[in-house]
Amino acid sequence: MVENNAALAAGQRLFDAVEHGNLEDLHQIFAPGALVWHNTDDAFTDVATTIRNLGAIRTGALEFRYEEIRRSPTAEGFVQQHTLVVTMPDGRTIRDMCCCVCIVVDGRIERMDAYHDSAATEAMAHKRS
Repeated sequence: MVENNAALAAGQRLFDAVEHGNLEDLHQIFAPGALVWHNTDDAFTDVATTIRNLGAIRTGALEFRYEEIRRSPTAEGFVQQHTLVVTMPDGRTIRDMCCCVCIVVDGRIERMDAYHDSAATEAMAHKRS
């Protein structure tokens, strides 16, 4: 069994900050120059763009929470599986089953590969009135 307490702590800080809307904290959680990749667009974003994207989702949501969190250490960082539950202003509840693979160096996330349910991310992007 791999032990990587610093990586697990970084994961806890990351998802707590996002869930509670403390997005500016991500500048301290991610390492300088960190990148986030998404399977849904096969593109990398920097931390500032990640914060803007998360902010847009959170601003448009009545509820934003993580459920069924399973976080395991790896030699390079951690892997987390979870369900993101977002309730939209029109009452729709979207469940995004996600897996994140993170590389952590010196307690900060250097890279995150995020695998999302493309139907869920599409639904979050299209707000209904």
